[in-house]
Amino acid sequence: MKNSSASDVTLNAHAILRFGTLTDVDVKELLHPFYVNLGFDARRARFGGAMSDDAVTKHCERLNRHDAIILGCWAPSRLLAAVELHPVTEDWEFTELGIADCAERDRTTIIAHLLQLAAFAAGKRGCTTLLIPSGQGDLVNILRGMGQVRAGEDEVFVDIADYARIFCRAGRTAEHRLTIPVGQQACASTASRIRPPPS
Repeated sequence: MKNSSASDVTLNAHAILRFGTLTDVDVKELLHPFYVNLGFDARRARFGGAMSDDAVTKHCERLNRHDAIILGCWAPSRLLAAVELHPVTEDWEFTELGIADCAERDRTTIIAHLLQLAAFAAGKRGCTTLLIPSGQGDLVNILRGMGQVRAGEDEVFVDIADYARIFCRAGRTAEHRLTIPVGQQACASTASRIRPPPS
């Protein structure tokens, strides 16, 4: 997988998608409506269970960008995909990753780029292992390109230490540009309860 960082993406030479860190305003104006508009299955996949609109609102209100990393891919008018990273340990060594998207075309390209940015951002905080829920085969296949993948009982552990170090050595910033054709399709995932990684 090529190294990259957050970016603006030109779609079909007309539309532009942006990848990057969401601000507090973005969480309120983009992330909240994005989560509310997810279908039942997508919400269940993202949050690990059914979530009412009120519960989604409370989740977004509680998000603290000092205690979490929130990344997104958005078109000029709406969010297409979002990643939340939450530390399981104080030093961020183990970090829970939750992702949701509504991409209809080129979903893999969008998700791969967002996951790459997530690995770099988490690695910068000290993360060596990302945790995602079991049953997210498409995500696991993408994450295999970043490091060793180990299956736990309810989650998958992805060793990103070496991969994230490449980013740090390169001194990349969180923003850049690339050009790809992209669309959308509904799919989502979430992080679940954490157990110690398998040895």
